[in-house]
Order: sequence, then structure tokens, then C-alpha cells
Amino acid sequence: MKYMLVLLAIPALLLPAACLIYIVYQALPALDVDLIFGSDAVVIGVNSVGQALWSQISGSLLMMSLACLLAMPMAASIALFHAFWASHKQKKLLTSILQVLQGIPPIVYGLCGLVVLVHLLHWGISLAAGAVILSIIILPLLASNTIHALERIPLEQTESALSLGLSKVSVITRVWMPQAWPSFLTGLLLSMARALSETAPILFTATVFSGITWPDSIFSPVTSLQTHIFYLAQEGSNEQAIHTAWASAVVLLTLVLIFSLTALYLRRYERIS
Repeated sequence: MKYMLVLLAIPALLLPAACLIYIVYQALPALDVDLIFGSDAVVIGVNSVGQALWSQISGSLLMMSLACLLAMPMAASIALFHAFWASHKQKKLLTSILQVLQGIPPIVYGLCGLVVLVHLLHWGISLAAGAVILSIIILPLLASNTIHALERIPLEQTESALSLGLSKVSVITRVWMPQAWPSFLTGLLLSMARALSETAPILFTATVFSGITWPDSIFSPVTSLQTHIFYLAQEGSNEQAIHTAWASAVVLLTLVLIFSLTALYLRRYERIS
């Protein structure tokens, strides 16, 4: 049985590794420092992809950061309501709602954002619309991780703190936060990686292909690595565009891996401590 399980697990390990090797191989002709930090615009046919990839990287990180800033207070509020005030039935209902929201395809969120934020509220294709949609997408993940982080705190510590006369605010700041912050930070990093991985929602609500280095305001469009890769992949007959798309994919994967591996390290740190 052990050897059978190992044989079944080998494809799950080899296929992602083979994909990564293939992506890096395809990206090598275009992958260099100038692609990221260079000042010369790369021209693809009649279009220009802008000032290398720096504007796309900064746009992706900016949208990710704003989405997390919007989602964190809502996730913390949901988790605190679940811990302090929700009844057993309300807890089950809240957990089910979070699971349903997490299972909705991101493209559906993107279409809703296009209808409500872009057209109905007249925000247009903008950084604000993309950040709001991404925050809604990562909210179930962040809220669930925060709930689980609070549930792992021993009930005896909370009851002891309340019996000593500590207010609920003091319980949160003095008892829960010192123990739950590694788990909360882990969930936040995973949410950041999730936000960096989404393409369809921001394609409908926030991003343009080129012509923007930094948005003038939150109601201006922005460029991102995700949509940059998508548009370059449309240029199937242009070899330079395809190699640039692969190189952009390597940069995006590197960013996602940084957040994911940091979250894995924090999770191991929490288990050890």
C-alpha cells in the first residue's frame, strides 16, 4: 500500500515541476533585468507594452494591497462575531455562507463588478473597482483563516480572562492577538497570493494593456502582470510577444511563491511554538 501511494503521488509532484521547467525554458530568451527595470518600451506589432514590466508589477502589488486593506477589517469583524456573539446555528450558517462564497467562480465576481461598479456606479475601469472585487474574492478565505485561528486558542484561557474581569476588547488584545497573529498573518499572505493569481475579475473592472505607469487616482485604470500576460498571449504569431508573456509568467509565479512560501514558513513556526 505504501509503494502504491508513492506511485500515485509521483505524477502530482512531477507534473507541476515539469510545468515550471517548461515555463522557465520558454521565458529564458526574454528573461533579464532590463525586462523588469528597463526604461525602453518593448514594441509588439503596432502596440507598446510600456516601460518594461515594472509598471505591471507595481500595479498588481497595488491592487493586491488595497484589496487586503479592504478585506482585513471585514474578515476580523466576521471572525469576532463568530467567536463572541454568534449562536451555534449562526456559526453553522456563517461557515456555510463563507464556503459558498469561496466556491463562486472569480469570473462571476468580475461580471458583477462590471455591471455594478463600472457601469451602474460609474466608477469606470479603475483601480477602485478592481480592488473592491478582489477584496470580495479573498474575504471568505481570510475570514475562514481568522475564524480557525481564534478557534485554536484554548477555551480555558478565554474563560479565565473573562472571569478575572477583563473586557472583551482586553481579551482580544491581550489574550487572542499574541497567540493568533501567526495564523492571521498566514491567512493574509495566502490571500495576497490568491489576489495576485486572479485575472478575469480585474480584466473586466480594473486593467488596461499599456499606456499607464502609475494610476492618477483610485478611479483611474491600472496595468497588471495578469492581464499583461493575457494580452501578450493573443499575439500568437509574434515570437517576441510570446517569450515576453512567458517571462512575465515567471515574474508572477515568483511573486505568488514568495507569499505562499512565507505563509508556509509561518505555519510551521506556529506549530513549533
